[in-house]
Amino acid sequence: MKYTFPHFTRSITILIFMVIAVIYCISCTDDNFNTIIDQENAYTNTFLDSTAPIPGNNGLLIVTNISENSAKVQWTLATDNSPPESLQYQVIVSSTLTLFSLEEILQSGLLDEDKWSSEPVTEQIITNLLFGKQYFVNVCVCDPDNNISIYYPATFTTIGRIYLFSAGTYTGAMASSSSTARQEINERIHIALTNTYSTLPQDNYVAFISIDSVDAIINFPEHYGVPANWPIYSATGLLIAYNWNDLLDGTIIGELQNLGVCDSFWWSGSLQDGSCDTDYTCNTWTSPTTLSSSSTLAVIPVLTGRSGAHNRTNYEWMYSNDRNCNDKLHLLGLCW
Repeated sequence: MKYTFPHFTRSITILIFMVIAVIYCISCTDDNFNTIIDQENAYTNTFLDSTAPIPGNNGLLIVTNISENSAKVQWTLATDNSPPESLQYQVIVSSTLTLFSLEEILQSGLLDEDKWSSEPVTEQIITNLLFGKQYFVNVCVCDPDNNISIYYPATFTTIGRIYLFSAGTYTGAMASSSSTARQEINERIHIALTNTYSTLPQDNYVAFISIDSVDAIINFPEHYGVPANWPIYSATGLLIAYNWNDLLDGTIIGELQNLGVCDSFWWSGSLQDGSCDTDYTCNTWTSPTTLSSSSTLAVIPVLTGRSGAHNRTNYEWMYSNDRNCNDKLHLLGLCW
């Protein structure tokens, strides 16, 4: 059988049409596939995940490194349907709100859209706090679909300040009896605190003086609740010691006269560690010195009281000379 040119031409034409048909089918298949993908994406974008993250470790927060103006809060990462690296965190702090519910946090305006973490974090140092103040803290966690959960709130109090000040000058006879000595001397502190130092804390106060071996300065944290980890300041805001142990270690940061506490000697009744110097308390701060009578040969011992020095930073600031109980020395007080 012979193939002529017309037969060859017809064959080529048929082949071309077949190739075009195949290409068209493939193109249609691609378009259908793209359409399906677009539909899936539209479905996903329309039906967002509504499940909120679950705070880690049952939402427990740990607050550490508390200072006068800062604290560290730590938590365990949350879990979610979203990848862990997509979760964002924000620490919320308040001195008035308990932060127990998300509704309370949202209504308070404390949640800031610009303060979400850029990556998963498990701790943050809170700064710019006020000393001696109670705070509430909580952590919010948010997923990519803006579902928010909160941890369980914690509360903490920043380290406060103890103030040392003078209540004026008195003889060694500041009380009517040994059994009421502390009460009567403390009342002198209260009066001075109210009248002269109204800007200082008023709720807690005690005379900075040892009465006897039990009621001594060294025992104030145990007996009167003086916070042992708080720093001690003068009424003018100058630092005297970093904490209670530092105050009683035999040295202080500066002389009391330069720190605005007192300008002359003060009654301490104490040894250098704050324990009572029991033989030098002007008879438990009840008696002035009695002078011997010239009409009798009896020798009446002169009562004296232990003083602290206003012009020393070594142990003498607490344990200086014994003084005649008729002398007028400063009575110091503490408040916090």
